Amino acid sequence: MVKEVIMPRLDVDMDRGMVIEWAKGEGDEVREGELVATVMSEKVTYEVYSPATGTIHKIIVQPNVEVPVGQVICIIREPGDSEDALEEAVRKAEEALTKMEVKEAGVEAAPAPAEAVVREAPAEGRIKISPLARRLAREHGVDISRVRGTGPGGRIVARDILRALEEEAELIPLSGVRKITAERLAQSFRTAPHAFLQINVDMQNLVEMRDALEERLGVKPSYNALLVKAVAKALREHPLLNSTLEGDKIRIFREVNVCIAVATEAGLVTPVVRNADAKSVAEIERDIRDLVARAREGKLKPEDLKGGTFTITNLGMFGIDSFLAVINPPQAAILSVGRIADRPVVVDGRVVARPTATLTLSFDHRVVDGAPAAKFLNRLRELIEEPTQLLR
Repeated sequence: MVKEVIMPRLDVDMDRGMVIEWAKGEGDEVREGELVATVMSEKVTYEVYSPATGTIHKIIVQPNVEVPVGQVICIIREPGDSEDALEEAVRKAEEALTKMEVKEAGVEAAPAPAEAVVREAPAEGRIKISPLARRLAREHGVDISRVRGTGPGGRIVARDILRALEEEAELIPLSGVRKITAERLAQSFRTAPHAFLQINVDMQNLVEMRDALEERLGVKPSYNALLVKAVAKALREHPLLNSTLEGDKIRIFREVNVCIAVATEAGLVTPVVRNADAKSVAEIERDIRDLVARAREGKLKPEDLKGGTFTITNLGMFGIDSFLAVINPPQAAILSVGRIADRPVVVDGRVVARPTATLTLSFDHRVVDGAPAAKFLNRLRELIEEPTQLLR
């Protein structure tokens, strides 16, 4: 019986996907459960396995072409399949593809035929290149045979691809993770009326407690871990900020799942610290370290990015004092965090230098008014300035 491999739905919000790389070419034998392709949805990659044992009869969708969920991406021929049945399956799949709105996510050049993919695979296989570097090269049309690798043993790594792009001084196509992020944030800014509140926070006590926790826990927690705990506690007390707009109704999430914005070489991703209000600072620190490491290695799973209810984005490490962030849809708010620096503060009637930071809350004014947003932000300041509350 003719077997079809389709673009899977990896998330309830997913409606399109893109083949990044074919592990098999037309005519190649394949076993049931064997890897046939790597696809990308939203901001993660996912491996697609063969549903049957046979041969790859026809590749319908080429790499870097975005297609709707459910679209047949290749046909597998099993022993005993008739030519008529195979031709009919290919005809239907290609006809469905032409009728659907297909968006190319790569360069404007037409996709290479399947035969070219088969011929190119052995050549690429002889070049030492990391998975992330290969993905960047495919997204931006970089010829890896002309790139000098600076990794171990001459391996091409992501920085080599980025350097090649700079040297070529060409326009970089908006594709992959950056394309999806751009589309989502543009939609957010168009549809959600953003409002902003800003507050300065005395970080002295948090800095001191962080040093004390290093002795107690054996590891110094990051400021992000402490901020996630503070935000989660404030969200539990002010649930309207932990919500989304669904039609003409506001849905308040039962769980407090805080996203952390992570900059990677492939683009911005927002993995989720789940049930952050119920976790200790140490548990949150472990979660963040794991998520950030896998994000930068391109190894996040689809579930790592699902279910976020609020986002924190921190640019303090880049020397940024304050900034306005765009809400991460479908959430109702996002907190931007600036750098911690010594600034003049009035304490007991005297001006002294103390470490402070500026927090900016961006919120959807359709969901949250200024007063509840201000109450949330002031509660957050209280938790940071009296951080022993975060250990209860």
